[in-house]
Amino acid sequence: MRNSFLFVINFLILRSVSKRRVSKDELRKGLPFFRMAALAAITGLGPASAQTEARWLAPGADRVAALTYSPGECVSEAKHPGTDYLAEVGRAAFSSPFLLGGPAARGGLSCASCHVDGRSNPDFFLKGLSGAPGTADVTSSIFSRVRDDGVFNPVEIPSLAGVGKKTSFGATAPMPSLHAFIGSAIADEFQGADPPAAVLEGLAAYIETMDAAFCPSAPVAMTPRRAMGDVVRTLAAAREALIRNDAATADFLLLSAQSALGRIHARYPGPATGFLREQLQNLSLDLGSMRNLLRDHETVESALDESSKRAMRLGKRLQQARRLSLYDPERLRADEGEE
Repeated sequence: MRNSFLFVINFLILRSVSKRRVSKDELRKGLPFFRMAALAAITGLGPASAQTEARWLAPGADRVAALTYSPGECVSEAKHPGTDYLAEVGRAAFSSPFLLGGPAARGGLSCASCHVDGRSNPDFFLKGLSGAPGTADVTSSIFSRVRDDGVFNPVEIPSLAGVGKKTSFGATAPMPSLHAFIGSAIADEFQGADPPAAVLEGLAAYIETMDAAFCPSAPVAMTPRRAMGDVVRTLAAAREALIRNDAATADFLLLSAQSALGRIHARYPGPATGFLREQLQNLSLDLGSMRNLLRDHETVESALDESSKRAMRLGKRLQQARRLSLYDPERLRADEGEE
């Protein structure tokens, strides 16, 4: 069943790329090259040694701790039927580089890069943007000329827990609502394109759920199970977006899930985990294929159900191989050359 579905998807993609009729022979011969090209162009899965998260760690930071633990989200687990869907959309967007534009997006930067789990980030450092570790100049020309004030004035990166309760948002260019502030940050601070309406609303909804009262008391381990769980949540939100006839948001979420799979892929270097990287690649490619068929809601919804099950099964296999991955502190320490 799955092979037949993928055959149809691959046929439609190749036909859309070539703008002509595609024969079965061309499909068989051309598919491997196209799938690998799509892998590089759509998912951004690079060499397994690449550690995007390490690019903005301050000199002297405990790299192993920063890359294997996070402070944890300050979010209540209580269900809110009216806003849960939007909050899930926002949660996925918060960690997606595709939300931002220009150099930030190309470098893999997301909201979560500065605000880890929605909180502060004392280890953040980007040359030309940061002064002391944990600071950033939000009026710098590095990411946007719109807000450039010609002055190097980095400020401490704040936690977003409790921000939703404020009545004014932003110090340099105060906004009357969180929704307006986020939209301005995307467009002016990072030169990003306007996201789908549900993504912008979702970001506001997600940040509004953050409350210091729900902050974990101890750091939370970054694990493959946790990372793949986030992918499953993103796919569930994409399916709901389709049910709501919001193809633009579904497309954004599928692309965000692909990006998340790329980050997981980078954590499994070496020949011993090659089969796991291949499974991550195949899942990511299949999500990319679905993005070309979003008008066929029923087919894609069914495919998303199957992909979610695959992601959960793969998450278990990745967790079992954690000691071979850069999620494992000792393995990462060895990779970093530390004793």
